[in-house]
Amino acid sequence: MRVNAGVRSRLVFGSCTGTLGVAIALALTAAVPMRTAHAATACAAAWNAGSVYNGGDVASENGVNYKANWWTQGNDPASNSGAAGSGQPWTSQGSCDGGGSTPPTDPPPTDPPPSNPPPGAGDLFFSPYKDITINLDWNTNIMSSLVTGTRLPVVGSGSVVSTAVPNLGAITLAFASGECGSENWGGVPGQAFADANIKRLDDAGINYVVSTGGQAGVFSCGSATGMAQFVNRYNSSHLVGIDFDIEGGQTPAQLNALVSQAVYAESVHPNLRFSFTLATLAASDGSFGGLNSTGDAVVKAVKASGLKNYTINLMTMDYGAAGTGVCVVKNGACDMGQSAVQAVLNLQHTYGIPASQIEITPMIGVNDVSSEVFTTADIDTVTNYAATNKLAGVHFWSLDRDTPCSQGTASPTCNSLPSTTSLQYTKRFLSNLGR
Repeated sequence: MRVNAGVRSRLVFGSCTGTLGVAIALALTAAVPMRTAHAATACAAAWNAGSVYNGGDVASENGVNYKANWWTQGNDPASNSGAAGSGQPWTSQGSCDGGGSTPPTDPPPTDPPPSNPPPGAGDLFFSPYKDITINLDWNTNIMSSLVTGTRLPVVGSGSVVSTAVPNLGAITLAFASGECGSENWGGVPGQAFADANIKRLDDAGINYVVSTGGQAGVFSCGSATGMAQFVNRYNSSHLVGIDFDIEGGQTPAQLNALVSQAVYAESVHPNLRFSFTLATLAASDGSFGGLNSTGDAVVKAVKASGLKNYTINLMTMDYGAAGTGVCVVKNGACDMGQSAVQAVLNLQHTYGIPASQIEITPMIGVNDVSSEVFTTADIDTVTNYAATNKLAGVHFWSLDRDTPCSQGTASPTCNSLPSTTSLQYTKRFLSNLGR
């Protein structure tokens, strides 16, 4: 993602009432769909939670036919339907008659609850990226930040988390580069970085993801031995995943080797999540334009590999000159919240990846393309959609940027919006997600 001038590293909430968090929670509860008037037709086969439905497939529930808008599995149409373009996986086709009906809507009180109730908003994985080279204590290698106006360690006693955002439960560490087993963090050897920070994270009870690569870094892994050394170096009870931020620089052979070693790591650490962070567009002109050639190659390699616990993390930022070929346009500029949603829909349409394996990472404040500004209102759009559609996670670039400044262009140490307050974005995300 983004980088510091000397060490170029790159991309992995303020005041807000709990109103949106409540709205999200309500959105996650089952609701009776609105039924439009149609002549009754025969009911399609009853919806089954274990079946896969592709775009155009029709299933019925409670005397209503629903058409799938894209690949979907496990998303109950009765509580996940909306008009075309609403971002819901199903659209009601109206009432129907026949054999596709489901049991009565008023079952006896002894009936068990649904086997797949929707999760609460608090189940969504949230972790801002921390560019470890920004304000790092180069004497001790301890991660630090000036986001509050005072240089503090990120975790531990007297830290950013403990004093300002104690309900922040996870963070993504960015970026390790080089060959697995001999990787470094902006020039700090992997073992030195781990020795200074991993126990602090574990002791503080903070979950963390180790992110690799980035805009200006390349991470490769050619052997199982190297991957084992890499994962073990950062392993603790609070390591929850490995992130591969792939933005170029690898050969096809290196990409395939990296994916193969992720499969190996999963066989040894089956509880870890493996995310692949990729640049994307958010075309809204019907072309479903999204990933570039590198992203396309990565997704195809991952899907062919047999890797199970993978997610595709979309960098919903820096689309370029506003136009429907790259984003959702509003008032002549890219609408950053709706464009993030569109990027997810495009990925689902093109590759058939379910929402449960998609994550979103916007860049808060002013983006590299200065006309693109991700506001706190955009947080509401993203978190509402992510929670309602059960995405795998949301993140942002980056923790150090969650503080105001007035320079007007993108900075690695502030969000370039003078009207914001310190950690306003972080707190808004947390509030919206019920944390």
